[in-house]
This record gives sequence, C-alpha cells and structure tokens, in this order.
Amino acid sequence: MGSWEASPAADDADQRNTKSASERPPTIHWLRRPHCKCSMALKSQLNVEDGNALQEQVAMLCNGDEVYGIGTILKLYAQGWPKALFIAPLEGPMVDWLRANGNRVEVVDGLAQFHEGGASLVTLMKMPGVLQKARRMATRIDELARPLGIRIIHAQWRAQQMVAGCLRKRGYRSVWQINNTMNRQRLYGLGQKLSHRLAKWGADLLLPASDAIGDNWRGCGVPMITIRNAAVPIYSQPNELPPTPVRCLVAGRLEHDKGHHLATEAVIRARQTGADVRLDIFGGPVEGNPYADALRQRIREAGCDDAIRLLGFQSDLRQRHQHYHLGFQCRISPEPCSLWVCETLVDGLPIVASATGGTPELVDDGVTGVLFRGDDVEDLSAKVLALVRDSAKLRNMRRKAFERGQQSFTLERFLRDTRNAYASVFG
Repeated sequence: MGSWEASPAADDADQRNTKSASERPPTIHWLRRPHCKCSMALKSQLNVEDGNALQEQVAMLCNGDEVYGIGTILKLYAQGWPKALFIAPLEGPMVDWLRANGNRVEVVDGLAQFHEGGASLVTLMKMPGVLQKARRMATRIDELARPLGIRIIHAQWRAQQMVAGCLRKRGYRSVWQINNTMNRQRLYGLGQKLSHRLAKWGADLLLPASDAIGDNWRGCGVPMITIRNAAVPIYSQPNELPPTPVRCLVAGRLEHDKGHHLATEAVIRARQTGADVRLDIFGGPVEGNPYADALRQRIREAGCDDAIRLLGFQSDLRQRHQHYHLGFQCRISPEPCSLWVCETLVDGLPIVASATGGTPELVDDGVTGVLFRGDDVEDLSAKVLALVRDSAKLRNMRRKAFERGQQSFTLERFLRDTRNAYASVFG
C-alpha cells in the first residue's frame, strides 16, 4: 500500500485551530468529508448483532490478483464469512480461488492498484486523477451493492480504500484494514498528514494489523481498532521431536530484506561450536538470483552444504512446520504483522524473530520464541546457540507457542475481533 498507508491517526480539531496558518496541513480541495441524504437510510438498516446477517451486509474490496499477504487475509474472511460479497476490478488468482471456494464474487471494471512509490510529488500529483477513477468505480459498485443490501465496504488496498471513501458519500460505512507501515519522513512529514486527511475523508473505521502500524495513524480523527492477523488451525495438538539434530527453517522470498543470510550465518556459527543444527531455506527464486547465489557461496565456504539447504517455494510449507524445532523471521525492515509468525504460533513452532515492527506484539519473548535486535547477527547467533543447547526450554517453548497461537491467532478470534470492531463503531 506504500507510504500513503500507515496506521490510524486522528486530527485534533482543538490543536489544529491553535496552530498558525504556516503550521497547518494544506487544504486539499479534492478531499471533502462526504455527506449524503441517503446515508441515514442505509446506516439505519445496518445489523451488527446477528453474525449471519452481518456477513450479507459486507462487501470486501480486493484487487483480484492477490496470492499471499493480503490474499491470505482475504481468504480468512472468505472462509469465515461465506455470505460476504467480494468485489474486484480484475480477474486473477484471488477471484479464481473465491469462485472455487463457493464465495459470492463480482468483477467490476474500475480502479485497480496504482503505483505509490517513486517520487513523492509525482504520487501527490496522481491523486486527483485516481480519485476520479475511484468515483466512477464507486458508482458501478453502488448499482450492484445497494439491491443486495450491502452496508459496509471493507477495503485493504489504497486504491480500493479510495473507492470505499467515495461510497461513503452514498451512505455506506467505509472500513480500511491497514497492513503496511509508512515512511513518516516522506515529504518532510507531509505524507503522513496527507494520509491522515485521506483517512478522515474516506474512512469510518481503521483496522491496523498491529499497534506498530496504528501508531502512524494516531491523530487522524478516525476510530481505530487493532486486529492482528491470524491463521486457520491445522493441528489439534503440539508434537514432540527428538532433541537432535535441531532442525530449523526460514521462509520467504529470497531477497536481502528478508534476512535469510542472518539465519544462515547464525546456523553456521552454531555448527562451528559443535552443535548439530540444520537449516532449510524455503522461498525463491533460487535460480538467476544473485542473493541466492551469495547464500550458496557462503554455505559452501563454511562446508555446510549437507546441513543448510535451499528448497525453493513449497506449497505445503505449513504441513511441514511440526517437523522443525525452530523457525526464523529475520526481516530487516519493520514487519507490520507477519502472517507467517501467526501461522508458526498456531502450528506450535517456536520462532526466533527480529524485534521490529509489529513482531514483538506476536512473540512472547522467552516463552513462545525469542526476539533479537533487528539486523544484528551477533545477537541472533548468541540466542540461537543458547536455544540449541537447552532442549528442555525449546520443548517447553513448543508447547507454549501452540497454546498462544490457539488462544490469540486463530480464524475464530480474527472474525470475532472484526465483528466486535464493527459493533463498537456502527452498533
């Protein structure tokens, strides 16, 4: 979602009125808080108490081509709320999956994603044109959604959030789920102020995936409730493994920011002390990728070809989780709310994770896993070696990870939190 997205914030009217004109955010004439005669008629019909009735009143906006990440979040809603309507501007893997799953899905031609990266001023200049496209798509969605009794428009991506904002003018409730962080320094802080203004114009409720994301949005004047990500349970209980060899895994696209080199180095150093520890690296691309080539070279230099393997992308990764003692999440940039960490906890796999972004909100340090200083291979190596040498602690961590995952990161909790968030604002 880029740097325009962040976490919920709120414009304090009293503070704003006491600032000098030079200190106030610029007036954005193409963003006006929508009012509409039809809004009360629609909102008065909103039912947030009956779970089944609520599903039928929700339209989830998506792009249509999602696979992992936000695609996984959309699948959670699709599995838990089978009566919800999904609307996409594009055909693609997400639309195909929804149809195969038996969900209600409609493809409405209109605004898909737009590129928010690159020069900040260029992104700013795009916004009026993007908003025009969003209004046109909102008109098409209104023609579809109103006869179906849709009352809540729930959006993930920036483009769809702008469409949801336009639908506010027609009386719908607009919910923005925020899964990305933002650069607060972009445009010398103006980018965050503009994001806040955009949220105040277009959202009734913000749902950041972590408090770390939410901190970016505080002050925007829109109600905000954190809803952390989740996973569908696939195991009924934790399992036990032989104490050695200690089998570890790390997963994700093979690129520097994911930190696979940190996990590799930590395992190499543990093996150099005589510890019998192994590492499987899942993700790709494994060919034609300089980063993957550098990993292979370091593994070869350390004489660890038999102990550290690059296995590429595997569709059954979760089914393999309980075959491992320990997982690594070594992302260098702040991770908003790692879906993979949620999955490992639900599956009972302890995790060694970078203490950045929203990850410390997921991992109970020393209980369900261990946190290390981000991009610090010395700290990571020391903590991995300590765990490898303490099989009793690692075994107990496995049980605690499963318990925390089942209590805090299941689909049932995720849906309940979303329903309660709707009720707290719209009830």
